[in-house]
Amino acid sequence: MARTPSKEAHDKVLSAALNLIAERGIEATSMDSIAAASGVSKATVYKHWANKDALLIDVLRTHWDQLPEFNSGNPRKDMAELLGYMAEAKRREKLGPVWARIIGYAASNPEFARAMQEFAFEPRRLQIQRIIGEAAGKGELRDRIDAGLATDLLIGPVMHRRFSGNKVSSDIIRQIVDYFWEVFRR
Repeated sequence: MARTPSKEAHDKVLSAALNLIAERGIEATSMDSIAAASGVSKATVYKHWANKDALLIDVLRTHWDQLPEFNSGNPRKDMAELLGYMAEAKRREKLGPVWARIIGYAASNPEFARAMQEFAFEPRRLQIQRIIGEAAGKGELRDRIDAGLATDLLIGPVMHRRFSGNKVSSDIIRQIVDYFWEVFRR
C-alpha cells in the first residue's frame, strides 16, 4: 500500500517552493531544487505533484482566500459586495512577494494559465454569472448577457485601480455597478 506524504512533508515542500520562487523565480526553480530545499525526497515530491505547475497551483491554493458567496436576494447589492470584496481582498503575506512572478509565468505558460484560471478566476466568473442571471430573472437586467464580457467590464476597472496602487473606494464600486446596470438594464 502506497503511503501518502505526511502533512509535515507536504508543508515543507510548499514552503520550500514558495521561498525558492520568491528568491529565483518560477522558471529557475526546479522540482529537484524544491525537493532538496525541503528535505523531502524527489520521489515523494513527484508522487504528490506531477510537475511544477501542479505544485505551484497547490502553493496558491494554500495561500488563497476562499471566495465568499454573495447571495442576499438583491443582485445589485450582491454585485457591489462581490466587487468590493475583490477590491479589498489581500493576498496572504507570503504570496505577495511572488504574485508578479506568478502572473508573468501564467502569461508565458498557457497550460498553467488555464489551471490558474480554473482555480482562481472561474469561481468569480461563475458568481458574477449567477448574480446577473438572478438580476435578469427579476427583470433588472437583460437576458443572455455574455458572462465573459460581464466579468471583464465589472472586474477590469477594479483590478486596474487595485494593481496601479489606487484605492478602490466604495463610491467607485457603486459607480461601476450603476453603469453596468444602466447599460444592461432590460
